Amino acid sequence: MAGKLPILIVILVLSVFAAFPQGRGGGGQGGRQGGGQSQGGQGGGQQQGGMGGMQTGAGQGQMDRDRTRLNTQQRDQARACDQLADGIRKQARTMAKNSGGKNVTQAQLVKQRDQLREQVRAMEQEHERLMNGIDPAQQQQWREQILNMNQHRQQINNQLQQLGSDIDSADPNLERVAERAREMERIMKRWRDGYGELLSQ
Repeated sequence: MAGKLPILIVILVLSVFAAFPQGRGGGGQGGRQGGGQSQGGQGGGQQQGGMGGMQTGAGQGQMDRDRTRLNTQQRDQARACDQLADGIRKQARTMAKNSGGKNVTQAQLVKQRDQLREQVRAMEQEHERLMNGIDPAQQQQWREQILNMNQHRQQINNQLQQLGSDIDSADPNLERVAERAREMERIMKRWRDGYGELLSQ
């Protein structure tokens, strides 16, 4: 028994030293795995939060578009304005074509000019009804389109006034009258584009 005791002691010591590094290594590995899982969980949470934010932003954008979209009455008014603008465009084109003829009389030009005036007046009235029914949110959303259409309105009235002066002169310059009419046609086309943008939203 006394001879076996040192051998047992040596075996126990070797067993302790053999088990000690494995415990440290195992603990370190477990710590690293735990840390990795924690980081992965945090990253996943951040990613889900980012996607939730994107979905919320998209939903808010859709709500804003729904809130500023034309209602049924506004759509009817915008279509009426578009049809009136198209009628003015066609009338201006006809006048430009007729002004190029040699047999056109001043009385015929005056009649066509007066028709244009009536059409522009009717369109302006319908345009005012449309603009008066637009709420502040829609005004902000369509600010650029409204500014452009107001500019076209001023341009068309300037051309109409100058056209009247040219026709009422003692000897109308037919080339100038035709150019005024063609410019009115171009302006009305751009003005119509504004209504098209409103109706497409």
